[in-house]
Amino acid sequence: MSATAEDVSRFLHSNRGTARFRVPATALQFDALLRKGLALSVADAAASHLGVPRERLARLLRVSPSTLERRFKDKADLTGAEADALYRIIGVLGVAQRVLVSEDNVRSWMGRPQPGLDGRAPLDLLDNAAGTEAVILLLEQIYHGIAP
Repeated sequence: MSATAEDVSRFLHSNRGTARFRVPATALQFDALLRKGLALSVADAAASHLGVPRERLARLLRVSPSTLERRFKDKADLTGAEADALYRIIGVLGVAQRVLVSEDNVRSWMGRPQPGLDGRAPLDLLDNAAGTEAVILLLEQIYHGIAP
C-alpha cells in the first residue's frame, strides 16, 4: 500500500496554520498543486513533525542545505523534484499519523531503528521512493497487526 492523496491531505489539514492554500483532496488536484509549487510552510511543518532541522530536511529533499535556505530567503515555493520529494515525505507522515496517532509517537518512531527495516530508522529511508515505500509498508503492517 502507498500513501494516498488522502494521507497527504490529512497531514496538511492537521496543520491548518501551515496550509495557506486550499488543501487538495485528490491525487489529480495535488498534481496541479505540485506543478505550481509547494509552499515552504509545508516544508517547515514536515521538518517540525519529523523533529529535524532544515539541513536534514534538505538532504531528504535531495538538495543542498544552502539551496533550501536560499528558497526560504527568497520565499520561493518548492517545485519539480523538490516538491515531489516533499509530497512523498508528507504522505508518509499522513500514514504515520493514522497508525501511530500522536505527533510525539510519529517523531519518536521515525527516528528509531526498526527491525522491520533491517535496523534502519525510517527517517533515513525517506530520500527515495523505494525507501519511502518500505516505511509505508511497515506502517501498514503495524496498523494491521502483522509487523515483523
